[in-house]
Amino acid sequence: MKKLRINPLVSVDLKNIKEFIAEDNPEMALKTVQEIYSQFEYIQQFPSMGADLAKRVSFRTDYKYVVWNNYVVLYKLGNEYVEIYRVVNRFQDIMRILD
Repeated sequence: MKKLRINPLVSVDLKNIKEFIAEDNPEMALKTVQEIYSQFEYIQQFPSMGADLAKRVSFRTDYKYVVWNNYVVLYKLGNEYVEIYRVVNRFQDIMRILD
């Protein structure tokens, strides 16, 4: 199994997600973040499961993505690792995030 790396920006993403949901439902906020972490584990176990982001954008990129509920997990595959790059709301402009 490949090693899992998590970009420091992911902690900011998850904090923002948790705070947004917690405004209405603190328990759901915690559950959502835990389930996103579970997605990281799935990606680590099955790194090829995601779709190639290059097929969805107008530029060349090595990123892959998976969609879980309202969130998109962007990641890259290395020879010995999987790096989780960002977690964004599926309605956000991914192009701006990658700039």
